[in-house]
Amino acid sequence: MGAIVAVYAAFLNRTSLWLISSARGTTAAVLVLGMVGGCALSAAGDPYAGTRSRPALAFVAIATTLGVVAMVAGVIGLITVSTVALAILVAATIALCLVATVRHALAIGTQPVSGHDVHEVIHLQGAARH
Repeated sequence: MGAIVAVYAAFLNRTSLWLISSARGTTAAVLVLGMVGGCALSAAGDPYAGTRSRPALAFVAIATTLGVVAMVAGVIGLITVSTVALAILVAATIALCLVATVRHALAIGTQPVSGHDVHEVIHLQGAARH
């Protein structure tokens, strides 16, 4: 997130850096950083996957909406070289990061690990020690 803010701030301050000196280049950089930071880092799996509580689903709906807004703004920004689309992309990406952080901080959607398989593993480990 810090890299996205730094790239956008450099663009706003009329940087002469090759890639981020234009709205199209900055949009591309923000999209790539957002995908690397958001998608690649979460590729290990969502610890809350499979939960169906209402608060968890609300966070998923909000995050999905923000992700769609960010992607649409990014595509529009790449096609039209729009600074407004770039600003929307950056704002949606920041909001998406904040929503994810709040969700993880509140641990919404966590459920205790239980079930037959867990009992079997715990029982086998205990038996192996005796």
